[in-house]
Amino acid sequence: MVRILHSADWQMGLRARHVAHVAEDVRKARLEAASNVISAANRSKVDAVVLAGDIFEHNVVEDRVVHAVIKVLAGSLAPVYVLPGNHDALTPDAVFRRASWNQRPDHITVLDGNAAVPIPHTDAVLLPAPLRQKKGMKDPTAGWEMASGLDVIRIGVAHGSLRIEGKHAADDFPIALDAAVRAGLDYLALGHWHGQYVHDGRTAYSGAHETTKFGEVGSGQALLVELSSRGAVPRLEPIATGALTWRTVELDLSQGHEPEVARARELVAQLARPERALLRIHTTGFSSEDASSGLEAFREELQGGGLLHVCIEREDIPRAKAEGRLADIAGSSSLVSSLLDGLNKPAAVGPGATPEPVRTAARQLLSELVMEVWK
Repeated sequence: MVRILHSADWQMGLRARHVAHVAEDVRKARLEAASNVISAANRSKVDAVVLAGDIFEHNVVEDRVVHAVIKVLAGSLAPVYVLPGNHDALTPDAVFRRASWNQRPDHITVLDGNAAVPIPHTDAVLLPAPLRQKKGMKDPTAGWEMASGLDVIRIGVAHGSLRIEGKHAADDFPIALDAAVRAGLDYLALGHWHGQYVHDGRTAYSGAHETTKFGEVGSGQALLVELSSRGAVPRLEPIATGALTWRTVELDLSQGHEPEVARARELVAQLARPERALLRIHTTGFSSEDASSGLEAFREELQGGGLLHVCIEREDIPRAKAEGRLADIAGSSSLVSSLLDGLNKPAAVGPGATPEPVRTAARQLLSELVMEVWK
């Protein structure tokens, strides 16, 4: 039997330019989340901590970042195994070749080769696939051979993208969907995708230990993996490790900004620790002339209320702009012109007449169609 805590994509030294004014807070949170990973491993009494790549953001991080990571890893009661990923690839100038990294305790091991690495006091081995460059078209797991006659638990450790249609690029170290089966693995610990994802019960991304940006679903977690014996189905338990909350609120301004702002205010009020929250307000729909001033006032209200970070991403379309464009097209299109004439005529009364709300909705739909074509 073996129990490991699987984590990846710490990206320590992250520049966080997308939230520049709180970048230092974000970097500190990543270190805090790393400590959460090690604390979870110690509580769970795992046999090993397995970090599946991209522990550092790049190979030119400052030595103070290296020392901070070593300090966190030194607190692990179990051996720690670190795989070079594409951000911290095993190049000649790799972090893992520095004097500062070489000051680490003996129980922290870099998986810098392809040979099987036994996990002490267990009947399990790690099969690593370290990366040696930023991009690559070769499956890093392709060199693993099928086990024959070995009664040991086999855990692969790799970094790259599973070959799922629409979710990988040709130069992003594409990994075969059947890599675990092909190599006779009991579990394949992957890094690179920041959202936790389990592919076939034996192949999984742990997800980044801390969210990196808005819209990153499934991050802020690690995976506790238990394998009772060779061939047994892994028992996977998600473990929360994130330090910050990244929240996106969608506002459809088509019916006016005030109701949507009121709804957003209620959602924000439910945040347990607003000082540890980053909020993105994303707008859609058709907006009125006073929407900009209303949204800016709301942003200032939230920022003054103690939120760590607030930003507004506007993808709404000013109603006046849509109607102006519609009028322009009507001047050169008899079809659009006739439709508008019909919709703008006084509403008919009596049985069979089109209700005014339907006419209004049809007018708005026509504007939306025009704007979609225009964009």
